[in-house]
Amino acid sequence: MLTGPVGDLIVGALGYLLGSIPFGLVLSKVAGYGDIRQIGSGNIGATNVLRTGSKKLALAVLLLDGAKGALAVWLGAALGSAETAAFAGLAAVSGHLFPIWLRLGSARDLASAILTLIPLVIAYWLIAAGLVGIGGAADPTGDFIRAIATFLFLLLAIGAWGGKGVATSLGFLLAVAWPVGVLTAGTWLAMALVFRRSSLSALVAILAAPLYAYWLTDHVRVALTAVVALMVIVRHADNIRRLVRGEEPRIQLRRA
Repeated sequence: MLTGPVGDLIVGALGYLLGSIPFGLVLSKVAGYGDIRQIGSGNIGATNVLRTGSKKLALAVLLLDGAKGALAVWLGAALGSAETAAFAGLAAVSGHLFPIWLRLGSARDLASAILTLIPLVIAYWLIAAGLVGIGGAADPTGDFIRAIATFLFLLLAIGAWGGKGVATSLGFLLAVAWPVGVLTAGTWLAMALVFRRSSLSALVAILAAPLYAYWLTDHVRVALTAVVALMVIVRHADNIRRLVRGEEPRIQLRRA
């Protein structure tokens, strides 16, 4: 069993590596569509993969990106506590946002990635420290530590170079608290069917996730769900601007 901040960081590193696998980029290249970053929005997620016209490929990316978040939680549960499992899921979402593999093109890019990952590790330390000793009662010190780490995560998310974290966050939620994950996924699906805009569906669903967690889970899961939700929202800043202007594209399902 790996316990305490050090154990959480070890599991967090494994969760990060799992989450950093860029399935959208890899599968698109294997399928012959080239670099997905040169298509549509340039994002490596399933919504942009759908712009290749392949629904099957987009579905595969969606499921694999979601599986990253779920597998990280299960890995954390196998190696540590329930808190460790939730922490590993958070690390997987971070890995999807900051995949080191997409910064290996030049020494300058790699240096930039390392400089970004250093404060990411600091944020992990802060959150891990805040989780120690937290039970059912509120812990002001732990809350303060997590607040600092959340603010740091938000600053980092502005400059993230990977995906937007929606599918991986859903996988995380399904594994760490399946009723919350089911409700969040259901909210996304309902919004997508009605409004046909992926970003709007994701924003509404991820905003609802901490509320579902507050209703159905505990102190720790609410805090980590809120951190994940805030990172996803920050990553959708451009989409929010386009939604306000009425310029956000609709989901297209024309080709097989």
